[in-house]
Amino acid sequence: MSKKDKKNIFICEKCGNEFAKWSGQCSACLAWNTLKELSIDFSSTAAGKVDEATLIRLDQIDNAKITRFTSSLSEFDLVLGGGIIPGEVFLLGGDPGVGKSTLLWQVACLILQNVIYVAGEESPEQIKLRAQRISQKYDNVFVIDNPDILSWSSVVKKSKPRLLIIDSIQTIYDSSVPSSPGSVLQIKHCTNKIIRLAKDNSIATAIIGHVTKEGEVAGPRTLEHMVDAVFYLEGEKEQSERFLRSNKNRFGPTDEMGVFNLGEKGLLSASEFGRIKPEVSVPFGLSRTAVLEGSRTYVVEVQALVQKSSFGFAKRNSVGYDLNRLLMMVAIASNHLGIDLSDKDIFLNVAGGYKIRDPLCDLSVISAIVSAFYKKPLRGDRIVVGEVDLAGRVHLPSQAKKIIKDAQKLGYQIDLQKELSKKTIFED
Repeated sequence: MSKKDKKNIFICEKCGNEFAKWSGQCSACLAWNTLKELSIDFSSTAAGKVDEATLIRLDQIDNAKITRFTSSLSEFDLVLGGGIIPGEVFLLGGDPGVGKSTLLWQVACLILQNVIYVAGEESPEQIKLRAQRISQKYDNVFVIDNPDILSWSSVVKKSKPRLLIIDSIQTIYDSSVPSSPGSVLQIKHCTNKIIRLAKDNSIATAIIGHVTKEGEVAGPRTLEHMVDAVFYLEGEKEQSERFLRSNKNRFGPTDEMGVFNLGEKGLLSASEFGRIKPEVSVPFGLSRTAVLEGSRTYVVEVQALVQKSSFGFAKRNSVGYDLNRLLMMVAIASNHLGIDLSDKDIFLNVAGGYKIRDPLCDLSVISAIVSAFYKKPLRGDRIVVGEVDLAGRVHLPSQAKKIIKDAQKLGYQIDLQKELSKKTIFED
């Protein structure tokens, strides 16, 4: 092989960008000492024999044999679109300890067909301890404790399990690639190999991924583009509720949300979440709203506390609601309702560990703050919905019709306002 057939490039282990020359700092992500040298063979024999591509008419493809299989975990199947498709590769992310491994282990035991679990973080003994705690039957699950993909790819291909679980992608590596496990190069290379293995053999594959402090899956951004679906498991450590959301799903909806309760026996479907019963009398500072997640409507309680600040600068704190949006709602309430909140500490909490993302809850947030400010309670059998703009106007988007209809079925009255006013907020 001549020198012309071989080329050395430098790859940033942090962002994955390629460079022709080495430098101390990556010009793309500005990280120091992250460029690693990699030799690439461009010779004609390196690629081997390549088969000519075949044209296939779409109407001649038979996909009747491709059917979803369920896990019997209803909330999980709902988010995936009704079950798992053979050959599908999906990524599951979440904070440490939120229950990612526990969720997929439960799915593995419930499938009742052969499952291969590639463990890169735990020993087989540790995995069995969890299995004994969660499920009484797990004889369909086979564990591989070698993170080198070259050691188990052929084994998976021969056994053709119903489901392959990778825990986690940051610990898997290819010993033929000159890079450490968890690097951008290893993650991209191993993920590509796993996807080809899954597609060529119709093996459904679940990949667990660590997340960064920004809440995104660690590794290259292209990782999320490579897989078929991306799901995130969310929840506060102090609370038992866990929420499974879809960020991307080629074979199902992206707006569904699955709700679980985390306990000693693992994650249990909590289909009754968001079914708060109407109450005529509730404490001041509480407002109830409704949010639409996919095909289901959830009733959520917004709690606010307003008190005089002990310091020169008023404090604002929010749990389950975007802090920047809270600051905007406080400014709107001060300006259009004529209440002075400049010297008041404001604390906002969304009950049940739920995180509000829908701007349709703006009016409920303002109502809770105003109720806490005047120490005057709102009605607990009334749902407050509406997006509030900077001019103090209240908007109801198209999905509000379904929210209103579902809330009325639960026995709630609906508070419809066109603009902010203290009279309509406290109207009986």
